[in-house]
Amino acid sequence: MIQIKDKTNCCGCQACGDICPRRSITFKTDEEGIWYPEVNMDTCIDCHLCEKVCPFINRISKESNASNPRTYILQAPNPIDRLNSASGGAYSLLMREIFKRGGYVAGHVWDSNYTVKGYVSCNPDDFSILQGTKYLQSNIKGLYKVVKGILDDGRFVLFSGCPCQNAAMRSFLRKEYDNLLMTDFTCMGIDSPLAFKKYIESLESQFDSKIVYFKAKSKEVGWRNLTNKARFENGKTYLGINGRDANLKATFLDILVRPSCYDCKFKGFPRNSDMTIGDYWRRKYDYDPLDDNTGTSYVMLHNNKAISFFDNIKPLCDYREVDFGEILKANKFALYSLPRPKFDRSEFYRRLHHEDFNALINDYFIRYHFPGSFKNKYKKMIKVILAAAYFNRKHPISFVRFLYYNIIFSKIKASLINGDVIIPRNIHLKMNESSVIEVSGLCVIDGARAKTNITLDSNATISLDTCSINAGADVKIGKDALLRVGHKTIIKDNVQIIATGKIDIGDFSLIDRGAIIDDSDSGVVYFSNKENNRKPIHIGTHSLIGKGAVIKGGVCLGDESIIREYGVVNSGDYPSLSLLSGSPACALESNLTWKYNFEHIWNYKS
Repeated sequence: MIQIKDKTNCCGCQACGDICPRRSITFKTDEEGIWYPEVNMDTCIDCHLCEKVCPFINRISKESNASNPRTYILQAPNPIDRLNSASGGAYSLLMREIFKRGGYVAGHVWDSNYTVKGYVSCNPDDFSILQGTKYLQSNIKGLYKVVKGILDDGRFVLFSGCPCQNAAMRSFLRKEYDNLLMTDFTCMGIDSPLAFKKYIESLESQFDSKIVYFKAKSKEVGWRNLTNKARFENGKTYLGINGRDANLKATFLDILVRPSCYDCKFKGFPRNSDMTIGDYWRRKYDYDPLDDNTGTSYVMLHNNKAISFFDNIKPLCDYREVDFGEILKANKFALYSLPRPKFDRSEFYRRLHHEDFNALINDYFIRYHFPGSFKNKYKKMIKVILAAAYFNRKHPISFVRFLYYNIIFSKIKASLINGDVIIPRNIHLKMNESSVIEVSGLCVIDGARAKTNITLDSNATISLDTCSINAGADVKIGKDALLRVGHKTIIKDNVQIIATGKIDIGDFSLIDRGAIIDDSDSGVVYFSNKENNRKPIHIGTHSLIGKGAVIKGGVCLGDESIIREYGVVNSGDYPSLSLLSGSPACALESNLTWKYNFEHIWNYKS
């Protein structure tokens, strides 16, 4: 019978539960929220079937699988497939071919509680829920029996899972099926469902609302910006990118995975699967026609069955054959396991039960991942100075201005040693004695093609967070007024911003050329109105303000919305996912999906 004496020898595949004829095996979670088999000795008949299907006890691999697989990189041509996929849409291509043959896809879906479970379908309408990586342990108890039954009926099945789940499926089936295609993927490790639950609870507490939609590796702000996206009942959108999102920070602390994942026994060659798919992370400054920042996949074909199947989908994608070494260089986790964490794992999970996930991860992240040593800060400072020097290589005066603004000028709250700086080029800055510019991250004010003008009256504040203000922009902040520009928001050429009260522009937004954001009511003062005429402007997270559009005071634009070019929005509250057009603007549709390719904006940072 199965007895787990060492947790590093259990991957939680649950095959032992499916094979047990007496249903004597259940799965209990430990203090880390990770399940392990538990045998009911009163009903166990000691048949040893559970041991025979355990991939740790019985290592089964296809003798025909190559140690040097045929390898490709590819993109699905359909942009919607790429948007909904974790990388280049390779899995989408496989599913389409299976559904076309009338076969079944055995994969993984979210359930209503944001846990992941196994799911088998022959319905093409389930295509979208099967797409995308879920990044935590999937409960596939019962799936092995279902897959075997379909195979025995002669129907084609595409099974996808972690390398360990592929090994478990092969052990469970115990014979080869010509009508089965098995695929695994690049796996950094299987995350604890408890940790993910605590992460979701932390987000819901932060936004004071329940999550109604969650997607890992959302691409609306670019594939290279690893992003967890959540939408809430209150209409808000959260875009948590790598380096800021608690779950992604925890991923790179190497603490969320099962103990068995630190020395994965199933990543090597020969492989248990027929093919392996994953992210192709080339260096982003090396040009590749198959990488447009919407996702690129790699595919490793381990045997003739996989090669034959891939030949059927070649006409449906853009691809190029490469050496396996190139794949390994682009994604080392195709072969290697995670390192063990640098801190006490048991202490982390004890704290996880009663502390906020975001606060806990930030504590560990600061202490262990990016320690605030002088050496690291010195390296960061040198990197920022070199970036500024390169950016202003044709404008030496602007480089001198960079040093002055970030070291000497007290009205700009910057920190060169922490990397919180303004990089100016050909700007005219006029500030009152009591005004201030607050800086977080690397903020670019670029007036190379046309001078950018920024004026602040008394007690005026501009708050910038890793954003870009481009050539010819004219920004005027009145007395006691505030302008906040969110994280990685881009304000393009010749934009005019006039703030007499408060203007708040959310994270990852784009203000296109010639747009006007003005709460001043064109300077008109209404003497008959005793109330303050200054009405705030709020532009939500990941919003697009089109070329020449105008936004006046009193506008509250919900997250992920678009104002089309030359639209005029005078006032009003607009829900998230709105599309506005016209003068005056009116809502044309809702429930939008869109992205803007941010990558080229930030190239100078490396």
